[in-house]
Amino acid sequence: MDTDEAFMLDYGKGNQVAFHALYARHKGPLYRYVCRQLGAKNHSKAQELFQEVWLRVIDNRTHYKVEAKFSTWLYRIAHNLLVDEHRKFTARGEHLSLVDDEQDEGNHIALASNQTHHENTLHNDYLQKAIKHCVELLVPQQREAFLLRHEAGFVSSQVCDIVEAKPETVKTRLRYAMSQLRECLQRKAGATELGGER
Repeated sequence: MDTDEAFMLDYGKGNQVAFHALYARHKGPLYRYVCRQLGAKNHSKAQELFQEVWLRVIDNRTHYKVEAKFSTWLYRIAHNLLVDEHRKFTARGEHLSLVDDEQDEGNHIALASNQTHHENTLHNDYLQKAIKHCVELLVPQQREAFLLRHEAGFVSSQVCDIVEAKPETVKTRLRYAMSQLRECLQRKAGATELGGER
C-alpha cells in the first residue's frame, strides 16, 4: 500500500524512506499554502513555520493513528500553527496579509478561451495576478477556506476537519469568499476596460 496513511504508519515503525515519500508528496502544496497565508513579506517566517509543521510530524510519528486522511492531519497542524502566528501578530498590533508571490506554481482556475495562444497566455497571467490580489483582500478565515478548498484541493468536509469548524460555517466562509472574489474581479475587469489598469 502506498497511501499517505500507510507511509505514515511505516514511518512510525522507523521506515525513513516512508517519511521521504510523504515529504516529497506534500512539500510543494503545503509550502505554497503556508506562504499564501503569511505573505511574501514574511518569507523567513513561512519557512520557519513550514519546517515546524514537519518537526511536529516527526515528533508525533509513533503516536499517529489513522483517524482522518494524512493530508487532513498535516494541514490541521499547519492551520493551528498559523492561528498561533496570527495571534502573535495581532497581539503586537501588526497585520498579516497575503502578498503577490511570483513563484506560485500556477493558477488552478481553468480558463475557457478561443483566443490565440499568445493572447491566452497574457490573459491568464493577468487573471492570475488579479485573483491573487483579490484573495489578499479576503478576511483571514475566508481566505483560508478558499485556499484549502480551491488551491489545496480539499473537499468541504476535510476543510471542516482542518479548521475545526462546522460545515455550515465553512460553507458560509466559502460563499462569502467567492462572492467577494467575484465582485473584486469584476471591479478589476471594469477598470481594465476603462483603461485604468493593464
